[in-house]
Order: sequence, then C-alpha cells, then structure tokens
Amino acid sequence: MKRLLWTITGIGLLSLVGAQPDVEPQVVALVMARHPHARALRLELESVHRLERSARLPLAPTVFLAPELSTGGVGEQFLLNQPLELNGARQARARIARAEYALVRAHAELELNELLAAALAAYHEYAYRAQIAAVAQEAMQLAEQTHEKIRLQVEAGARAGIDLMQADIERERVRQHAALRQAEATVALERLRAALGGVSPDELATADTRAAPTPSLSPDTSPAVRIEQARLQMAQAQAQQIRVEGLPDLGVQVRIERFRDARTRPAFGLSLTLPFLDYGARQQQLRAQQQRAEAQQQRLLAARVRYEGERAAAQRRYENARARAEAYQQRILPQALQLAQATQTGLEVGQISILQLLEAQRTARQVREEALLAAMELKLAEVELRRLRGEFAPYLEVIQ
Repeated sequence: MKRLLWTITGIGLLSLVGAQPDVEPQVVALVMARHPHARALRLELESVHRLERSARLPLAPTVFLAPELSTGGVGEQFLLNQPLELNGARQARARIARAEYALVRAHAELELNELLAAALAAYHEYAYRAQIAAVAQEAMQLAEQTHEKIRLQVEAGARAGIDLMQADIERERVRQHAALRQAEATVALERLRAALGGVSPDELATADTRAAPTPSLSPDTSPAVRIEQARLQMAQAQAQQIRVEGLPDLGVQVRIERFRDARTRPAFGLSLTLPFLDYGARQQQLRAQQQRAEAQQQRLLAARVRYEGERAAAQRRYENARARAEAYQQRILPQALQLAQATQTGLEVGQISILQLLEAQRTARQVREEALLAAMELKLAEVELRRLRGEFAPYLEVIQ
C-alpha cells in the first residue's frame, strides 16, 4: 500500500515548463511542402505576377487586313495602328496590375497565416490530448492495482466487502474515463492529419526545416487589414484608369491600299484618338468609382478597429490562460502532492478509509488532467494571438 500511495504522489508531479518542444519549424516546413492549399497559393502568386509583368508591356497594335473581292471593293487592304499611350494608359494599366498583385498577395498571406496557425494549434492540441490520455491510462492501471489489493484484504478479512464494491465502481469509472480520453486523442490526431494536408504526423520528424525563415512580428497590421488596404489601392487605380480613358492619345499607322495590280507602297501616318463625346457616361463612372474608393476607406477604418478589438481580446485570453497555467504549476499541483502525502500518513496510522483513498486518487488524476488542459489552453491562446498579429504571414516568402 505504501508503494501504491507513492504512485499516487507521482501522478501529481508535473512540470509545465518546457512541456512541449518547439516544433513550429517542422510543422511549417511540412505544411508548405505537402499541403495542397500551400501549392495552390504558390500557383496563384506566380499567375498574378505574370499578369503584372504583362501589364507593363506596350499595348499590342491593331491590324486590319481587308483583301478586295472585286475592283474598288475596299479603300485600303492593310492598316496597322500602334497606340503610343502618351496619355498615361500604360502606367494606369500597370498600376491596376500592381494593385491586383497586392490584393492577391494579401489574400495569400491571410490564407497561409490561417493555414499555419490551424496546423500548429492542431499539433499542440493533439500533443496535450495524448498526454491526457496517457494520464488516464496510468490512472486505470492504478485503479486495477488498488482493486486487487483491496480484494486481497477483503479475502483476508481485513476489510469489509462493501469496500471491494466501491473499488469495483471506481475501477469502472476510471476505465470509461480512460476510453473517453483516448477517443479525444484519436479525434485530435485526425484533425492534425487534416491540418497537415492529409500527411501523416509521423513525417514531422523528417521534415526539411532549412527553408523555413524566422517570422517577423507584425504588431500594427494584420493580413485582414492589408487586404482592405489593397482593395483601396485597387479602387484608386481603377479611378485613375477611368480618367486616362478620357484623355487624347497619339498613334502611328502603316497602310497599304493595294497588294496587286496598281500596287502601292507602304504609307506612314499619325492617328489621334479624341474620346470627348461620351454623353457624360465617363463622368458618372468616375464618380461611382470615387464613391467606391471612399466606401473602401471606411471599410479599412472598420477593419482596423475590429483588428484592435480582436487583438486586445486575444491578449487578455492569453494572459488569463497563462495565469491559470501558472496557478496549477505553482499552487494546485503542490497541494495535490501534499494531499497524497497526507493520505499516505493517514492510511499508515489507520485514520483514513478506502473512500478517502479513492478520493485522493481521483483528485490526483483530475488535477493532472486539469494542469495539462490549462497548458493546452495557454498554447492555443498563444497561437491565436500570433495568428491575429499575422506572425505566420512572412512564411509566404518561402512559397514565392
């Protein structure tokens, strides 16, 4: 019985400091290398980057080819017109492409930030759920040992038969509790597998971490705020393009009237585009786009207010979780140890009953599980706070 109570004492001992190793590089490397969503983000960024480069190139010339079917059937058989875009059309087009690239990149940062945060949170949840299941398994083994020792004492006449009945009930309760904790760990494992992109968590040990950068803090902006900023830039770029469409432009022409019979040599000329007559449609479009930009400015302000509120709430949850975890480590666990020691002393001098012994076992198991749950909540609160700050978004550089 003395060894049994020392086993109870061992259950109450737990250090929350360094309970989980730093696995972030392995999780990040595996997600970015194997997750389909990460590969999709890479392709989207490559696509929009190509579009941005193409927008900086000159506008393609317009070519008219009209061969005659009969004499005098056409005034000119070939006409090539190359706009020079001296009115700033190419710069406006490139500005829209840059705004579109910034918007796609901001969306990619948000999605990757969410993806990595979910994977890291799933890993920590599984790690702690597995520890909790191990604690429940140890408690079941302890209940089996206690039941066997009480059965021997009842057979020897040292204890009443009701004590064995109580031990039977407690053993079954602990067995059901261990099955529940094991099921929770299995569910957490499946969530981790899904968060890793369907990859087995066993591959975390062999993940290549050489490409993983050190993320930088982003305390002032979040990916959601950067999306609203990119949308504002897009709205402003579209308004500028509408202005440019109303400006005259100069172009050069090459024309040939005939290819056969009285063949003419190529002739060169200039073309002037005068988009003045639009019946007021362009002004209405410009005003509508300006209103969209003003509305987007308000959305940006709202996003910043929402971000500040969510970050403050997440910071408060993190501080509360840390205080709770420290309370278990510094006060509650030592008290559980004292309870186990007092139970041992009382049993040796015959001052406690079997019900008090079982209650001491139950308290030790619950305290250790609660300590692990508090540590898990602290890790999840930390990941959530980092997610809101956008600390996982810099990993996008590796995808590019």
